Amino acid sequence: MRTAFVFPLLAALGGCAVVPPSAWTFDPAQPPAAVAVAPEQAAPLTQRLAQLQIERNAIRSRIAAEGDVRQRLALYEQLHRVGRALSPLERQLAAAR
Repeated sequence: MRTAFVFPLLAALGGCAVVPPSAWTFDPAQPPAAVAVAPEQAAPLTQRLAQLQIERNAIRSRIAAEGDVRQRLALYEQLHRVGRALSPLERQLAAAR
């Protein structure tokens, strides 16, 4: 009978242990303030974003035209590198809007 009380208590305690501290003070009526990017910073970020998007599109077109599987694999690696550089910039500019 005691185990019937102990196991649910331990499960509840374990569930509370995995909740991050910020979740206990979260108030949906007051969302966190958006991070604003200064216009001086936004212009170079936008330019870099455009350069990476052009590079990404060029790599994609080269992948579509390439017949050799090994060459495509190397192009996919380049595409992945560009995507990893592009993703944080897109998130940063999207959060600033």
